[in-house]
Amino acid sequence: MVLYLALISAGTAAGQDDETRQATGLPRLIGENTRGDRMNISGRITLNTPEKLKRLPIITITANYAGKVAERAFTNDTGYYLLRNVPRQDVTLVVEVDGMEVARQMFVTSPLSSPRYDFSIPWPAAAAAAKPGVISADQLFVRTGKNEELYLKAVAAAKAKETAKAIDLFSQLLAAEPNDFVAWTELGTVYFKDNSLDNAEGSYFKAIELKKDYAVALLNLGKLYVSRKQFDNAILVLSNAAKSSPDSSDAQYYLGESYLQVKKGTLAVVHLNEALRLAPVEKAEIHLRLATLYDAAKMKNKAAEEYKMFLGKRPDHPEKSKLEKYIAENSAN
Repeated sequence: MVLYLALISAGTAAGQDDETRQATGLPRLIGENTRGDRMNISGRITLNTPEKLKRLPIITITANYAGKVAERAFTNDTGYYLLRNVPRQDVTLVVEVDGMEVARQMFVTSPLSSPRYDFSIPWPAAAAAAKPGVISADQLFVRTGKNEELYLKAVAAAKAKETAKAIDLFSQLLAAEPNDFVAWTELGTVYFKDNSLDNAEGSYFKAIELKKDYAVALLNLGKLYVSRKQFDNAILVLSNAAKSSPDSSDAQYYLGESYLQVKKGTLAVVHLNEALRLAPVEKAEIHLRLATLYDAAKMKNKAAEEYKMFLGKRPDHPEKSKLEKYIAENSAN
């Protein structure tokens, strides 16, 4: 079976997700968490049929996490579905038509706030003989069953910090499938964590050569350049990461820090504020960074505002009394 799956880009995900919610009749709840470690997943499942079906089959889509069902939904009559509040990483999506599994997608992590996955599936003839491919990460790579098994073993070894084993397994996989840009990226990260930076850089380069807009590889290569204090290189790579994945608070944060290091404070503030907009609680410490910048520039009122916003998110911070004193002494009112 040939499985077609499209991930709507981050720049249009909000509008596309609105379309899905309207089609399903399931509006987003006020205050619903779609950042942090949870997200909604929506989309449309289309059956490609040689002729009009006499009966609409029952289509279910399940989000599995750690071997258990995290959420399950049925499509409506037009094929739309909405899965709510599922983990952001290590999730497998399984599509079933009349109880038969026809597609399976797994991703290690998703940088998008509310990603949309659309499936286009041949039905019914191709489904019976289907051995669905597995699609990895947020910018899809299809593997055979054997290669997917190698990939999962390699990822497990990496998570267990079995560096040599992970490198060996990823190398076996890439010998069999040299175009697997996701595996090249994962191998780069294993090298990065092992402080083998030249090998990490080479692996990330290979991933980007195969998929120039692959945000994970771009972001990790940018982090590598930051660690080497090669900030001009970091800015170049992280700018592309931010374009490829506009909802990535990490890309915005590291890009802002890189601009600071080359003394381009105005640009730095833009990207640091964008990181805060995307992840206001997770990246709350950026307020402290901005306050320090404003204080150094003698803009103490703005620094006080940043400290105030920070304490609103971190009210139990150990330096609370010190920050409150600064706020009292430097606020406009």
